[in-house]
Amino acid sequence: MASMRSIKMLLLAVSACLGIAGAFTPQPQAKLMMTPIISSPQSQQAVHVRARHSPVLSMQQQDGDDGSGSLSTPLDRPVLAAVDVAALLGFAAVGKASHSADGSLDIVAVASVAFPFVTSWLLTSPLTGVYTDDAKDGNVVSESFLKTAKGWIVAVPIGIALRGVIKGYVPPISFAIVTLVATLVIVGGARVLFAFAEDFFVEMVN
Repeated sequence: MASMRSIKMLLLAVSACLGIAGAFTPQPQAKLMMTPIISSPQSQQAVHVRARHSPVLSMQQQDGDDGSGSLSTPLDRPVLAAVDVAALLGFAAVGKASHSADGSLDIVAVASVAFPFVTSWLLTSPLTGVYTDDAKDGNVVSESFLKTAKGWIVAVPIGIALRGVIKGYVPPISFAIVTLVATLVIVGGARVLFAFAEDFFVEMVN
């Protein structure tokens, strides 16, 4: 009897220990069941109707369709970008020729003068929007000069400052004034001629 009583007490002690240990054992967390969302044609049509009647969603959809909400780069209009580079090279060539005794041109010197202006013009173009699409019903001359002025007012002063950093001195005021006027006239004129030529070829093809 004593042995049976000892066995029972031992079993009770073991079961009590197991119960205490189970109380401190972390229980597995219940997994969240994700109910799959089944998209039916009726629900898709309802969402489309709500988006069509929502002014905000409609404007966002229009911006995504015509690409006006995205930044433009020289790669969007490479021919116009080449015209801009040629115009800035022409500005540099005129400036170097005016300072040459015999009017000769040094290609390396011309490229070094144009480099800061070409760099600033192309790098700031996504912000200034000089390579966005032209309006179809606008005035060619005014629109070309307006778009040129947007890029000119930002890129040319940066180009002047960049040239001063490269040369190691502050450019004189006379150089800054002549550069501002000359670049606006040369680049703006080149863009107007390009706009007329572009319209002419488009009408001829169509």
